[in-house]
Amino acid sequence: MKGLSRYLVFFLICFSLFRETGSSGDSCRRNSDCGANAFCNDRSDCDCETGFYDFPPLTTALSDGCLGNCGELGRTNQCEGNTQCILTPQGYGECTCPENTFGPLECRGDCKSSLQCSFHGNCEGGKCVCFPEFEGKYCDVKTSMKPTRNLYLLLGAAALPLILLVPAAFVSSVSSG
Repeated sequence: MKGLSRYLVFFLICFSLFRETGSSGDSCRRNSDCGANAFCNDRSDCDCETGFYDFPPLTTALSDGCLGNCGELGRTNQCEGNTQCILTPQGYGECTCPENTFGPLECRGDCKSSLQCSFHGNCEGGKCVCFPEFEGKYCDVKTSMKPTRNLYLLLGAAALPLILLVPAAFVSSVSSG
């Protein structure tokens, strides 16, 4: 009898573990059992509504709902235009522009208008063309004055007193002579 009870306990433990791990985890009895943007289908599983996706095991239709607007990472026909599907920190897919681009759905280059060039350049063909003395992707870095310009200013400042003194000295030598 002692051996039989051991087998019975072992069987019950295995059966309960099998039942927990064997279930899909998305079982439902009614629509209210499923998360946001999900519904209970005929097989008693939670499915995402059209246009929404989950990312199991991070998010599931049963526990978290279907929050994402894409379910396949990277370029996918689930995302419009040039947008790509990325995984958000919250665990669902989101259609967004690739890095260094903006403006869904087109996902252009650096800028869409000159306002994005920090008021120090013009947006031409999706790129910021910076005014003199500014640089950077968004013309937001002020460059120092070029050394040649500084040299010209320095020479000009030194030469100005000489230009003013030479005629004065010339006039005084001519009048005293």
